Amino acid sequence: MKRIQRMAFALVLGLLAPLAALAAGPVAKLSQLEGTVEFSRDGAAWEVLSRNKYLFPGHEVRTGADGSAKLSSQASGEIRDLGASTHLRVLEAGIEVLAGAGLGASGDAAGGFWQGVENKFATSQRYTTVRRSVKKAEDLPKIDTARSLVLTAEHPEVVWSNAGPEFSYVLRIGGERYTVAPASTAEMIRFAVPAQPAGEYEYEMLIYLDGEEVYAPRRPGTLTWLGGAEAEAVHAAVQARKADPNQNDVFALAEVYEQAGLLVPVMDLYRDFFQAYPAENEMRPLLIKAYHDLKLMDLKEKEAITFNTIEMERQL
Repeated sequence: MKRIQRMAFALVLGLLAPLAALAAGPVAKLSQLEGTVEFSRDGAAWEVLSRNKYLFPGHEVRTGADGSAKLSSQASGEIRDLGASTHLRVLEAGIEVLAGAGLGASGDAAGGFWQGVENKFATSQRYTTVRRSVKKAEDLPKIDTARSLVLTAEHPEVVWSNAGPEFSYVLRIGGERYTVAPASTAEMIRFAVPAQPAGEYEYEMLIYLDGEEVYAPRRPGTLTWLGGAEAEAVHAAVQARKADPNQNDVFALAEVYEQAGLLVPVMDLYRDFFQAYPAENEMRPLLIKAYHDLKLMDLKEKEAITFNTIEMERQL
């Protein structure tokens, strides 16, 4: 029966547009895990955790006799101690203690962090809708680059969707033009921009076929190259997050890059995370938003389909 239901859902997903599946943001976060700390989505299947973990309503956490962690709650804005032999359930309004001593006191606060998470999820939810458009065989894929992009010597790459192995590209940055060879069937083209003097530039990506220009954007975007103290400040902020055991996770690191406008390392952090942890579907809207911000529309649509499919299957 479940197989039939899944097949029916796949058919609906392929034929209907739009399909919206909005995901509420996380309401708690585990960090500084020690010993045995386990997590469950439904209270039945459990997995051992060894990394920071964002928690959503319905999730459960339990610690062994040697287990402990820090638990940050969106409701209170505090980071509290989670001791040994404790079983918790996450609710929209806060944390329910099912067994054990519960949560101890902690002097740390994370209210500003949670406000940023809430705002990010409120924005990313809109991109989980699947919108199917009818494409003609002769149409080029919808190709564009981010309207505004920041690069540094540490993160110099521009990305865009691959129009096809028969096409080549020219990336114009200010008065410089860089030819980019075809990239076989890769879904995404990546080009590391040579170091530029710090400042803002007009930039655009042009598509060529057999030496002739076949596509140009309606207007150029803005590329900002950070150098000197500005680039060092971003690097220092990233290192500070890595040194903070409550913030040393992919999503907290991505926030630093996103605030600086460095959208490509944001995407790369999320891509690597979901390749390693594909079951972390609740956080997938952030990857979908990253693709949207970089105008990688085919990848965005595929990830939205993955998100909706997993969420629907979990409800069956």
